[in-house]
Amino acid sequence: MGENTSPTSSTDALRGEEAVNGDIVRPLPLTPVRINHEAGEAIHNIRCSADLQLFGMEQWAVDRTFRDYLFTIGACLDERLTTISELARSDQIRPFSEIVLAEGDRPAPVEDRSLRIGVYPLAANPLHWGHILVGLTVMASMSLDKVVLLIAGADGRKPSMLSADARHRLGRSTIETFRPLFAYSPLALGTDLDGETNFGRLLSLNSRQRMEAFYIAGADHYRRTTARGEPDTIQKLERVVEEQERVGGTRHTISAVFLDREGIERKRGQVTTCLKVHVLPPVPLSFSSTAARQALCKETFSEALVSLPYAYFLGIRAAGLYVGKGE
Repeated sequence: MGENTSPTSSTDALRGEEAVNGDIVRPLPLTPVRINHEAGEAIHNIRCSADLQLFGMEQWAVDRTFRDYLFTIGACLDERLTTISELARSDQIRPFSEIVLAEGDRPAPVEDRSLRIGVYPLAANPLHWGHILVGLTVMASMSLDKVVLLIAGADGRKPSMLSADARHRLGRSTIETFRPLFAYSPLALGTDLDGETNFGRLLSLNSRQRMEAFYIAGADHYRRTTARGEPDTIQKLERVVEEQERVGGTRHTISAVFLDREGIERKRGQVTTCLKVHVLPPVPLSFSSTAARQALCKETFSEALVSLPYAYFLGIRAAGLYVGKGE
């Protein structure tokens, strides 16, 4: 279920609601100071939870290099959370804003302003701190109200991938520790659709709410076609725009945010597109899902495992996932 499935959110008591033509219209907050206080408290709790995750993994990371790696992750998290906290305190973003995250969810209250929502499709095979830092980096850099992490469903091209059910179960438990900054979406579960298609589906579920939507991806997808000549992110997103316009979805504007990767040089060729595109510098450190999977296949501890949140790592070990499977 999506984030907005609970009968009453923490801000429902702080904002008035009324039905207009069947829509729930939520006016601007009557008590912004109180709401900003709640956002600040939520971010404080996120910070404490992240610290506990890093501290837990530190008990395994006996090597000084591993500990330094964890320290850098913590410093990066703190910097981004501080920026986000300042944005919330000044009412530039409203993390408690709600959107529909899955088919069958109850309608979200319609706000009388345009929400700035990031959508980050990922395989989460496995989920690591790099994914979390990407989401927080884009949120802080682009002044987003929220980032939706949209975990992929099945992928016939990758038969060795962990099952979608397992990836969603583990990923959701970690993503929800970052509420209300992050929201987990199960929209792709039970499908083999790509991230761009599910991005379009998410927009369609929120057709009543004005939204500035930002599709988040690695800079290696900042191109029209792949090396094989198949459509890549730019071309796929243009199709999403065309589909939204075809069905009258004029309440949304669509942009793409690409992040460079640490230590990887990318040729910055000019890409012709109607989309508004933002390219952000890489997050510090190098994160690799492939390296993490290879490390999880072994019973010994290695540096790549330090990139995983501690509770997430324990969940994988407890379920016996990855071990002995190889890449």
